[in-house]
Amino acid sequence: TVITNCHLANKPVDIEVPQVILPDTVFEAVVRISYGMQLKQVLANGKKGALNVGIVLILQEGFELLLPDCISPEMKEKIGNLSFQHYCSTKKNILVIGLVLDKKI
Repeated sequence: TVITNCHLANKPVDIEVPQVILPDTVFEAVVRISYGMQLKQVLANGKKGALNVGIVLILQEGFELLLPDCISPEMKEKIGNLSFQHYCSTKKNILVIGLVLDKKI
């Protein structure tokens, strides 16, 4: 995981993934960025608002995002409206995730 926003670059990050993952197995990766909820950013209208946070998750070569049809209803409920996409078509193991609302972090 890469933290690129200067306001989060020096914050501790906790990543939870299974120790062992078998081929064709669905697994969950949990990323926690510890920062105070009082941190705000200046919005387009000039007012202060919640931070915009996204995640770039780099998986080991050979791992990639599961097709939407293969995600269980339980996992879909957990994911909610969180968006996922490949960083580029040649690097399917690099995922861009977010926008993650600060209340979810």
